[in-house]
Amino acid sequence: MIKSRLLALFYSLKEIFLGDVSLYASALTLRFLMVISSLLLFLGFLASFFPFLSQEKIMQVVSQLTPRYGEVLINKLLKIYKHREIGSVFSFFISYFFLVSYAKAFAKAISRVLKEDIKLKETLLWVFIPVYLLGFSFFILVGSAVLSLLQSFIPKSLSFALILSKPLLFLPPIYLMYWFFLRNTLKPLRILETSVLFLVFLMLLNFVFGKFFIKLISLNPLYAVLGSLLSFLVWLELTFSFLLGAVVYAKKLS
Repeated sequence: MIKSRLLALFYSLKEIFLGDVSLYASALTLRFLMVISSLLLFLGFLASFFPFLSQEKIMQVVSQLTPRYGEVLINKLLKIYKHREIGSVFSFFISYFFLVSYAKAFAKAISRVLKEDIKLKETLLWVFIPVYLLGFSFFILVGSAVLSLLQSFIPKSLSFALILSKPLLFLPPIYLMYWFFLRNTLKPLRILETSVLFLVFLMLLNFVFGKFFIKLISLNPLYAVLGSLLSFLVWLELTFSFLLGAVVYAKKLS
């Protein structure tokens, strides 16, 4: 029993670093970045309707931050501001399109890893799963990374409490995410084992990247700023790789 799990773990790691899992992870990384960029565009238009972000305040801040190019930027912003209603609606549909594409790419990647088609109801694929995946991505991916960075700055007693709280916080949404796609393929107990494995992978990955980032800041803050984007992209692709690798592990055991 233990031997079969160790062999399955070795096989999943082999597929992550030497197999096609990294290709599917790269595709998911690209889709996720497209979702983030489109959502930022939508939130930018949406923020223009808030009272504390009035046109006058925005122009004043732009003039203070970039006095040399302030007039040019203000003229550009005024053109955008005049069409903010249309821009908000248009950016919303773009965000939703990329979000559904992200959900479909997610399902396709898991299908390729399982080597069998995953059949999902269209209502789930077009409404519930995209919204859940968005919340899952931000809560699990961003939340776990933030908690891992916090562990490096807080006392050891609080750091230990954070370590204990992670499984309680992250395991339920991870299990639910896998359940959406694997409920017709794997038994609930196997899905739970898959979720635990991915959580362990994620915690180890965040620990390594947290230590690396803290070391980078201590050496030179400029290096941390320049390397933060590249580090984020590498971390994001590895996270998706481990997410799919846990599915390979479960498939090998079934």
